[in-house]
Amino acid sequence: MIKFIGFGFSLLVFMVAAYAFSPRHAPGFSSNGISVNSLLLLDAARAGKRIVAVGERGHIALSDDGGASWRQVTSPTQSTLTALYFLGDKTGWAVGHDSVILKSDDGGTSWRQVNFAPDEQKPLLDVWFADELNGYAVGAYGLFMETSDGGGSWQQRKIFDGDTHINAFASAGGKQFIAGEAGTLLRSDDAGKTWQPLSSPYKGSFFGILPLSDNSLLAFGLRGNVFRSDDAGTTWNAVESGTQATLMGGLASADGRVVLVGQGVTLVSRDQGKSFHLRNHASGKALAAVLPADKGKDELLLFGESGVSHFNVDAVANAAAK
Repeated sequence: MIKFIGFGFSLLVFMVAAYAFSPRHAPGFSSNGISVNSLLLLDAARAGKRIVAVGERGHIALSDDGGASWRQVTSPTQSTLTALYFLGDKTGWAVGHDSVILKSDDGGTSWRQVNFAPDEQKPLLDVWFADELNGYAVGAYGLFMETSDGGGSWQQRKIFDGDTHINAFASAGGKQFIAGEAGTLLRSDDAGKTWQPLSSPYKGSFFGILPLSDNSLLAFGLRGNVFRSDDAGTTWNAVESGTQATLMGGLASADGRVVLVGQGVTLVSRDQGKSFHLRNHASGKALAAVLPADKGKDELLLFGESGVSHFNVDAVANAAAK
């Protein structure tokens, strides 16, 4: 676990540390699976029909029934895992604290460690692969790592001046995007070879960036800030979120629906992020990621401080209409 240099680090990583070191009973595992509600889960991804979730202390959990039940698999690390990316139903990568990178070739059933650098004290916060060989992992203090051999070896590269934290990576329309601390927004038009800074609409931290359709994007982060671009990040317009809660994760679907989650809130849009309906959760617990459930397009799975919860999008829309 890394040391934290100050409040300027990411709120998400601060939340991880506070929870991981707080006194509580060890999570209990049933004979049929993992009690995921006792874990802090920071990201989740689909590996075909399977759902894979990762979080504190290297925990990795799988569900093969749409999130109804979960089982824990052996992890080669105890470092907190912050992000996941799968290509198809077999090949996936997970990244986290101590610059750890894990790879799976069997849909998340087993994992091997392909990078580990605890002495650098630089957590990785997101990961993305263009194909089986070429990928990127990004993180704190401007950490940018790339591989061209499927994760067998990794090289660090400096892509901008300074050491602000890179919190999120996205790809759309042949372009790649980075979002981070202090209003950091970058775009690459040549598959990550070079990066250009984008004019940022504010100076706070972005924790996520979502590709929409065509050249449209959403960037979101601290104090409920949401911004939309329709020209691949060249210009941005503020979107009213209705909250000052920090937003940490999101999901955009082909039907124009966008869901953002954060500190005790879920935001739902049905017009590609031009407007949102707000749902405050009574628990106030932090949410970090969202995925569709198998039950239908309006059923979602939320991942965060209390493990996994189910959420119905229609409930938000119906409440807003009353």
